Amino acid sequence: MAETPASSRECHRRGCDEPAAFVVRERYQEETGKGAVEAEAVLCRAHTAEEHPTNLDGVYAEYVFRVDPLPEAVSDDASSNRSNE
Repeated sequence: MAETPASSRECHRRGCDEPAAFVVRERYQEETGKGAVEAEAVLCRAHTAEEHPTNLDGVYAEYVFRVDPLPEAVSDDASSNRSNE
C-alpha cells in the first residue's frame, strides 16, 4: 500500500487536531461485487480506539482490517518512555 503523505499526519477525523498515531486500513469487496475497496485513515490514539471493522458484509479471501502505528509515533513513544525512566 502507498505511504501516507507527511502532510496528513494530523488525525483524519473532522474537528480533531491531535497528531495521528496510527493508520487504519480496511480492504473489502464493493457492494456491487465489481472489485475491492481500500480505505485508509490516519488517526489519533483516541479515535483509533473507536475503530472497528465496518464492512463485514464485504468480507472475502483478501479482506483486511488492520491498525498499524505510524513510525514517528513509535519513535516518539520510545523516546518519551526513555525520558520518564
